[in-house]
Amino acid sequence: MDKNGFVKNDAAYSAVAKQYEFLHMKPSKYHNPALVDAEQEVLDQLYRGWLHYWNLESRADYHNGMVGARRFYDFDDMLSYDMFGNTVRGSFEEHFNSIFPYWNDGEMEFKDIEITAVAPDWAYSSMIQHTWGSAGGVPFDTAFRRTGIAHKNEAGEWKWVHEHLSFPTDMKTKQADFTASLDPLKATKLT
Repeated sequence: MDKNGFVKNDAAYSAVAKQYEFLHMKPSKYHNPALVDAEQEVLDQLYRGWLHYWNLESRADYHNGMVGARRFYDFDDMLSYDMFGNTVRGSFEEHFNSIFPYWNDGEMEFKDIEITAVAPDWAYSSMIQHTWGSAGGVPFDTAFRRTGIAHKNEAGEWKWVHEHLSFPTDMKTKQADFTASLDPLKATKLT
């Protein structure tokens, strides 16, 4: 974990208990010890996989149409409310094909990731995701809030079926905070 609380190396999340060690808050009371194996699978397949993909595979995968990133999503059912706009069920593939190759030259790290399984085949997660690099040749450095819902399919693969990516907004200035560091008690004041 770096001085800002972010973890970049996917190997740092070797066990589901590591997510609790890296939290800057107490863990959710909704963790069910009987579902720890499901949480570990989500951590390994989606979040460790996502970090590994973006930090070590994505730039080489650009020429393949980012096919490696497709393994993380249930394209038929995926619903995305994100900082780029909203995609309704059935239209995520078009969004993916437009956005992912443009943003492929970046690196990523997580802060305060917490995965909570609610059934052997359903889980939700929340975190702050920091991403930097270049998009279409333009440098960027941003952190945003990410919430995900994942489902385990018949083949035993966890896939995201919903994600919400957003920036906090200062209500008075109507400006988004691209560092995701706004104090919510101050950001809601209109005067």
